[in-house]
Amino acid sequence: MSKNKRGLLIVIEGIDGSGKSIQSQLLYQELLSRGIPAELLFEPTEGKYGKLIRKKLKNASLTPEEAFKLFVLDRKENVMKNILPALKAGKVIIMDRYYTSTIAYQGASGIPIQKILKEHQFAPEPDLVFIIDIPVSEAFKRLSKKDSDAFEKNFDFLERVRKMYLDLHKYINSKVIILDGRKELSQLHNEILKYTLEFIAKKHESLEGE
Repeated sequence: MSKNKRGLLIVIEGIDGSGKSIQSQLLYQELLSRGIPAELLFEPTEGKYGKLIRKKLKNASLTPEEAFKLFVLDRKENVMKNILPALKAGKVIIMDRYYTSTIAYQGASGIPIQKILKEHQFAPEPDLVFIIDIPVSEAFKRLSKKDSDAFEKNFDFLERVRKMYLDLHKYINSKVIILDGRKELSQLHNEILKYTLEFIAKKHESLEGE
């Protein structure tokens, strides 16, 4: 998986209910406010494959293999249309989920990790991955009001997904930072921002030294 020297690819991950989407948005807005060129992207996308994924997930009509194939197709489109151009333009990309989600979710569904990695050789490897970690019991409290029946059925599955996230450093070369998602929203945001700004500064220093 290739890296682009000019832009930065930062991914924010976590199980359902971890708060990754709000943290992605907060980081994006903060970087813009500091004059740092940034772009916020998410997966599944709003493209044809992303919409199909959402529809099928809602109807619970996706097998692990079908989900994997659709996510790869959606991601290929996202990489070509959005990610590579933004990296080439030197932007800091904030990804709300990426192929790291596929490693965790489809990996927990039984898709071999090596197969997942092989099928994503087209995808730029993240520079930095934040895992917002919360116990599945905490995620259950946050999400049960929305869809308690569906979530209860997925409790054991999300335990496996969480373990995949905690072991993510074994499967990718990216810098992986695990954060406690039970902290206050602002405290968690400040931690993510601190690590991000430090990483950006180090990246600039290394480029200046070339």
